[in-house]
Amino acid sequence: MLRRRALAPVLALLLLGSLAACSSSDSDSSPTTGRKGATTTTVAGKGADDAYAKEGPHPVGTTSFALADGRRVVAWYPAAASAKDAPKESFDIAGLLSPALQSQIPADKRPQYEIDAHPGAEQATDGPFPVVLFSHGFAGFPEQSADLVTHLASWGFVVVAPDHVERSLSGLLGVASKGVPKLSDTAVLSQSLDAAIADGKRDASPLHGLLDLDHVAVTGHSAGAGAAYEEATADKRIKAFISYSVGLGSGEDGKKEPLPPVPDVPGMVMAGTDDGIIPIAESEKVYAGMHAPKYFVKIKGAGHLVFSDICLVGRDQGGLVALIKQVGLDLPANFLRLASDGCEKGDLDPTDAFPAIDHLSVAFLRSTFGIDKEPVGLDPAVTKDFTTATVTLTADPG
Repeated sequence: MLRRRALAPVLALLLLGSLAACSSSDSDSSPTTGRKGATTTTVAGKGADDAYAKEGPHPVGTTSFALADGRRVVAWYPAAASAKDAPKESFDIAGLLSPALQSQIPADKRPQYEIDAHPGAEQATDGPFPVVLFSHGFAGFPEQSADLVTHLASWGFVVVAPDHVERSLSGLLGVASKGVPKLSDTAVLSQSLDAAIADGKRDASPLHGLLDLDHVAVTGHSAGAGAAYEEATADKRIKAFISYSVGLGSGEDGKKEPLPPVPDVPGMVMAGTDDGIIPIAESEKVYAGMHAPKYFVKIKGAGHLVFSDICLVGRDQGGLVALIKQVGLDLPANFLRLASDGCEKGDLDPTDAFPAIDHLSVAFLRSTFGIDKEPVGLDPAVTKDFTTATVTLTADPG
């Protein structure tokens, strides 16, 4: 199966009594074309144009709903121009913890992270828009990669991100998993797409009439990267996938397990060279086994969390790990490592990598879905334009 690297050992540590005590190229591959009823912003450019590094033409709205079992799903979507003047989303990571844990955190040690999205904003009128599922990492949460999901939405995608309570922060250290039946990652992702469709049928929903279900992709980071890979085969509605920091691994008992089928849809893999959780060599193995068209993105000096905003939450107060120590929560070393890999001195600052990650994600999806009549920014030469990070792009358009 695809690696859920550090899941078993970290989960075991999380459940230790000590934790409870202290915490209580042009392609011949015939990309899909002809998006129904949609007018899109087309950027004139060539394969080496980093056209999507900056935010897109749409402000971003955000909404949430729930699956039948009660687990939370968050969506970000292209909003109307009027949304620019509306209040932005404020994310309280401490709100994911149990009441007992929250009671131990002083107000001044409870960072509020602003996300560039506007809750309940009026939707854009030039849809429908392609849908992108996003699967968070172990001990992560739907909002963990806020820069990425809002960037995608600004360029005309509806991003749907569920809370995998079996491995999320709110499930492990909060109460989100209480009374919720366990589901596989792929079941959660497919049900989230179904729930978004159902929510979009409500006249009052910001997603009403906004989903282009002929063009659906799945993305994910770390444990979610493996989930995205599997979902690309499990759900026939998926037409493309992006896995950020993905690897192949053994089962929890150390024995080799059969790998899931290789997705028969276009795919992209991204990895940091200094990832201490999932070594880049493992992401390279996944890429090597994929079918074309496929793309591999290597980011020099980047750690595991470069594909998320986790390093930025509470940064002005020393970062999450420093805040945990200041509050006095004696978490296991492996958990702290998972929460800091890519955030430390010497690691590439995630904000320096965001332009490349954002651009290449958008460029790949727009090309795959036929939004761009010819690929924009998918030639390896585009990497010279990323001045804040050293990026290598390997492209096999088939």
